[in-house]
Amino acid sequence: MTRKEKHENCDVLVSGGGVPGLTLAALLGSLGLRVTVIDPHPPQPLSAIHPDGRTAALMAGSVNILKSTGAWDQCAKYGAALETLAIVEQGSRHTKPVRADFRAGDAGLPCFGINIPNSTLRAAMAERCAGIRSVELLSGAVESFAADDFGITATLNDGTAIRARLLVGADGRNSKVREGGGINAWERAYGQKAITCLIRHSRPHGNISTEFHRPGGPFTIVPMPGQVSSIVWVEYDDDADAFMTLRRQDFEQALQDRTEGLLGTVHLETTPEAWPLKALRASALIAPRVALMAEAAHVVHPLGAQGLNLSLRDAATLAEEIADAARNGLDIGSHIILRQYEFRRRADILTRSLGTDNLTRMVSNDIGILRHLRRAGLKTVDGIPPLRRFAMHEGVTPGYDDSRLSRGEAL
Repeated sequence: MTRKEKHENCDVLVSGGGVPGLTLAALLGSLGLRVTVIDPHPPQPLSAIHPDGRTAALMAGSVNILKSTGAWDQCAKYGAALETLAIVEQGSRHTKPVRADFRAGDAGLPCFGINIPNSTLRAAMAERCAGIRSVELLSGAVESFAADDFGITATLNDGTAIRARLLVGADGRNSKVREGGGINAWERAYGQKAITCLIRHSRPHGNISTEFHRPGGPFTIVPMPGQVSSIVWVEYDDDADAFMTLRRQDFEQALQDRTEGLLGTVHLETTPEAWPLKALRASALIAPRVALMAEAAHVVHPLGAQGLNLSLRDAATLAEEIADAARNGLDIGSHIILRQYEFRRRADILTRSLGTDNLTRMVSNDIGILRHLRRAGLKTVDGIPPLRRFAMHEGVTPGYDDSRLSRGEAL
């Protein structure tokens, strides 16, 4: 990201250069709207990326959104198809594990989605934005802003002032835009951390993603190209900290134990990382000439891989509302346009946020009655074909998603 000597006004100022913010910029820039993206940590070029353990399982709707930006072909080769989702409810001393396999083919789908490294996806999106003449990428951060009837003026951390018709907060869970807009947020700390890494294994994964439900949190193996998989290993804080202090060979043995021989012998491909888990949901998605999206608006537990998919649906819906307003000669930052964006996104965000939160609390414990309920529920879903198909379709194409981009239609 480079700063120009003179900066002109823009139509949309996006605070946050992660995948969702860059996706919005690419979509709007392709229509000729002037978009400026501000981020304090510029992405590396795609050629310089060395994937770490953080990956995203992109469902079909998300892939369609990314295809609409023109960036998908650059990074698709770095991803692996998720053809089967296996859920294993681990047993106790007196019970056997319960396993259910959900195959995409049973629902008439080629796959549930694609698992791809976050860093690769972000770099590809940044390169796409850099190739659009009406999109500008700047290094920095929004410190303050003031809205009026005609636009909004944002001041960056270096004193630069940028005038726009709309400010989009895509600046993460500690969003300055959310704070500056006077929008409160509900938060919950889970007392858990997610450990991520890539592993190489001696047996092929068969494009099967396996999620073990354990008292400390889920342990999930997600396919990557070749005989490599990504790991999302959730543990309570103290346990996670203890695992992170292990020597490499001891950490690999802990992984070997938890993969239960499914992948043969496993070895670390990347250095493990860990971060604390929380849930967050903004009380509103809009303020005068401000729209929130992605983790500025919602943060969910990694159980179920909903986070980035939910964020990309925000980007698609906001892009559609702005594009339609611009085509009709309307003010893209007006309250009526922003209110329509909020209305369209509320149900999806609320149901995914509450659903993930409740499922997390149900799965991450060893209370006897809940363990029995989990096992019974998994057997029920697995044993009733119409219920299986409904669960699979809802995971891939949520009923509350009304985005035409998600359906593969044009912006």
